[in-house]
Amino acid sequence: MNKLLAALVVGAFAFGSLPALAQVGNDKTQSFILTPGEQARLKAERDAAKAKWATMTPEEKAATKKTANTKRRSELTTIEEMSMGSGTEYFNAKESAAATAASKAGPKPDKPTPDQTKEVQKSKGQ
Repeated sequence: MNKLLAALVVGAFAFGSLPALAQVGNDKTQSFILTPGEQARLKAERDAAKAKWATMTPEEKAATKKTANTKRRSELTTIEEMSMGSGTEYFNAKESAAATAASKAGPKPDKPTPDQTKEVQKSKGQ
């Protein structure tokens, strides 16, 4: 009985101290809270970027998009790059035609006769 009581006291202390530990300042969780000054600065930067984008010609917009896409693509890993492709980069029509012809050249499977079908149904209990 004393051991059980001691275990309960230790467990209650352990669970009771968890919220106190969680409230200790953590830089990672605190970094998402923006001060009003930071919010105003970010909003001003966003408004300036929108105004600049609105004054650009279509050619400048296309060039900007192209350079941003190139930069983003250069930062991708190999797997990400392969998954973002259209799938036709590694397709070769001649190899595909040869593989199709080879698969069709093989023996055709025989269709079961009605007697074989009845035997299979009997064995399944149908």
